[in-house]
Amino acid sequence: MDVEVAERARHWAARYVELVEQFALCPWAAPARAKGEVWIAACDEAELTDALTRFADDAHAVVGLVVVPGFAGDLTALRRLRGRLNEAPIGKRLALAEFHPDAPLDLESPQRLIPYLRRTPDPTLQAVRHETLASLRRAPIMLDAETQAAILAGRMVELPRDIGDRIADDNFARVQAEGPALAAALDELIAARRADPLAHPR
Repeated sequence: MDVEVAERARHWAARYVELVEQFALCPWAAPARAKGEVWIAACDEAELTDALTRFADDAHAVVGLVVVPGFAGDLTALRRLRGRLNEAPIGKRLALAEFHPDAPLDLESPQRLIPYLRRTPDPTLQAVRHETLASLRRAPIMLDAETQAAILAGRMVELPRDIGDRIADDNFARVQAEGPALAAALDELIAARRADPLAHPR
């Protein structure tokens, strides 16, 4: 891939990360970026496995974004690509998620909203090591004093759910409150990327 094209693709991906921080869509985005743990690469589709392997082998990197600016398929096609990679050897090391600029808005449920919030400027695969995800899910749940008292008193309480579900619920509520501002920010970012002549592979 052309060096300038790759550099611009990484630039727009970094802008998306800033937007995620601005709207607090992920509790780990800001700390990871501050520690230099967000790893961003750009490549052609044929180079995806190599790029993902480089991320997996980088001990300091925690979250990887592999941008594929030349990918011409829609969200469904990107999901199929992610599925093939999941079934390949690299899928045993990494958990992958697809991010696509043309994902539709679906407010039917918090889970169905997730693709819309993953509207990166270019088709992108996010990578996280399986052990990293496992450690996040094993993290102790902090209960407030009132909930602890209720448990000690023998009353039935609803314990916090999986961290992924909680983030999805928080983001769903955030879109209810800040939907127009968030939509405008995503639209502006994607439009700016499409107007950038160096964002397109050649």
